[in-house]
Amino acid sequence: SNRASAMAIPPRIVPKGLRPFDANDSKSFLPLVPGPRDRDGLPESIHQWKVRIEAGELEDTFSVGVLYGPSGCGKSSLVRAGLLPRIAPHVHTVYVEATADRTEDRILRRLLLRYPELTSAGNLSDCLAALRCGCGPADGSKLVLVIDQFEEWLHGRREADRRLLVQALRQCDGTRLQCLLLVRD
Repeated sequence: SNRASAMAIPPRIVPKGLRPFDANDSKSFLPLVPGPRDRDGLPESIHQWKVRIEAGELEDTFSVGVLYGPSGCGKSSLVRAGLLPRIAPHVHTVYVEATADRTEDRILRRLLLRYPELTSAGNLSDCLAALRCGCGPADGSKLVLVIDQFEEWLHGRREADRRLLVQALRQCDGTRLQCLLLVRD
């Protein structure tokens, strides 16, 4: 009975002000998510992304997905505290916050930290191509690149300056490599 009463105690929710919830807040975040839940108590809004990210067949997944909404609505929290901590072990993730001028470099640095064998691959597009072709995560695994605050990159660049990242994201195939963009309205 002590175990049952301990399980009934809801997790303590610590306010974070304007900062997003993250993996450390994973247990206390779920009760804050409104809407229907699956049989395991996972909110449908998280469950739908989870299924599409974990899928291995092209028709069940996506290459580049967009989570779009107004500032402060909880996009970053939904992904950082709700989705990423619950992703299956075969899905590797790299999370990057976009900036107006250094996004490509930040992504490349994070990828090289995670997969040092990519150092000989070259630029960002070449690294993502190498990941898609089998470098990095083991067979049967995939990498999801999450780029938060993507509007910073969009608004900080002229169209001609966007080519490098656009070419790199074309390497996303949905089965071995995916990208999730979080964009403020």
